[in-house]
Amino acid sequence: MFWSTTTIGDHQRGLRYRDGRLVGWLGPGRHTLLWPREGTRDEVIDLSAGSIPHTPELAAIVPPGAATELVVGSRQIAILRIDGLPVRTLGPGRYLLWQERAAVEARVHDTEPLHTTVAEAEWALVSPAILTPVIVEPHERVILFVDGIQAEILGPGRHGIHTEGRTVSMIRMDLREQELQITGQDMMTADKVSVRINLLVRYRITDPEQVVRSVPDLHDALYSTAQLASRRNIAATSLDALLEGRNTLGETLLDAIQAQARAWGVELLSFDLKDLILPGPIKEILNQVLQAEKRAAANVILRREETAATRSLANTAKLLDQNPTLLRLKELETMERLAQSVGPITVLAAPDQLLSALRLPPTRAAE
Repeated sequence: MFWSTTTIGDHQRGLRYRDGRLVGWLGPGRHTLLWPREGTRDEVIDLSAGSIPHTPELAAIVPPGAATELVVGSRQIAILRIDGLPVRTLGPGRYLLWQERAAVEARVHDTEPLHTTVAEAEWALVSPAILTPVIVEPHERVILFVDGIQAEILGPGRHGIHTEGRTVSMIRMDLREQELQITGQDMMTADKVSVRINLLVRYRITDPEQVVRSVPDLHDALYSTAQLASRRNIAATSLDALLEGRNTLGETLLDAIQAQARAWGVELLSFDLKDLILPGPIKEILNQVLQAEKRAAANVILRREETAATRSLANTAKLLDQNPTLLRLKELETMERLAQSVGPITVLAAPDQLLSALRLPPTRAAE
């Protein structure tokens, strides 16, 4: 071939190599090489990338003002901005930042501190191996461990944590009210009656750091403590006392384990006996006792009402005996009710006989 041509756009620049050595800088336009020597080649670079790794050979041929040098040290990163917009992250090394097409700059951040100084809007540009975002809800706390040592407790908000060169782990704690259900517990009362109970414990974490220091698993620790406390209490209580005091049993159990829970950094809000399930034969016996008690109570009420009714009849009879007029009116009232019940009644009597039959006896006042 007698010539070779390289075309460079406005957003591009060219590097000419001869025998593997960088020997020239090519600006925008068409570059024709007559009778090119063997081993000569041109490489096109895009200025839109904003940067290129620095080499002494490249720095020697770049025209003055075409690029600025950037050094990113160990345990550092740089956020590259083109015309003020962040575009990517640069790791440790030396770079040339192109200045001919746009304003290219970079801000260097140390990754040695635990918390990043990178703006939150730029976190997505950083590798997860370097920066881990941690979001903590208002009802949460996050306990942070670095290389197995507790570092700090993160409050609500967004946190950028540097993870490069260290092992970071987290324990998330929920500070809201929580429930712990203890179900299907078969226990025996003091009078050797087997019962099955279901318990409900409500609690809230007050000191997340103390919880981590005290117990490996808070749920399991609370479950075991509440279960053992309920077994001890029921084993010392008879069935009758258990049935009568089931509404106060929770308060007794709460007092029994509250101190232990507080030592773990937990506040117990309530301890309730949710269900008390008796064996079938015991249920039948209790039902029979209940029925007998209700029948006895019903008999007492019946006798009381009968006595009251008899007393009322005696008072009425005494009143009628003392007042013949009232007795006569009562008879007429009775006859009226009978007449309403049996329908029409035909009375065969002379007028004077009817009047004499209906005539009221004279009162003592009239005598």
